[in-house]
Amino acid sequence: MLALSCLPLLFAVTATSGAAPALRPSAPPAAACSAVTRTDVQQALGRPVATGRQSADGPQSTCDYAAGAGQVSVTVQRLTAKLNVAAEIESLKASIPEASVREAPDVDALAFFLDIPGAGTQLYVIRDDRDFVLISVLGFGDAAQVSGAAEAMARKALGRL
Repeated sequence: MLALSCLPLLFAVTATSGAAPALRPSAPPAAACSAVTRTDVQQALGRPVATGRQSADGPQSTCDYAAGAGQVSVTVQRLTAKLNVAAEIESLKASIPEASVREAPDVDALAFFLDIPGAGTQLYVIRDDRDFVLISVLGFGDAAQVSGAAEAMARKALGRL
């Protein structure tokens, strides 16, 4: 079982493993805390979370919401090159061998989950080969418990990009 103290490191590893070289910005993304607000997160999870902490690294924007040992991270970025999704999935699987990948058919975009046993899930969304959204829900339950919340947050983000 994955220790919850490893969650921020786990997010950092999976958010950057393989994905960074293919993500080339064309314009600044929407601020992540505006793409998915605290209210959105609370409604999706059904519990209160702290005010989001926004950070930006060039064209990428991330917002972190915490509650207890759990964290929701929302990352948005604009792409200029088509992402090789198969290669990105293989890279994610290699970085977290115990994780499993599954499609997210209820999101109106190319989307897949990276389910991490004992931690939660990460939802990767690419719309029109341009908008990239990553919703990471870790420490609030297993993937089956938090996938619906991740999808709801992704739909909010896509509606605001």
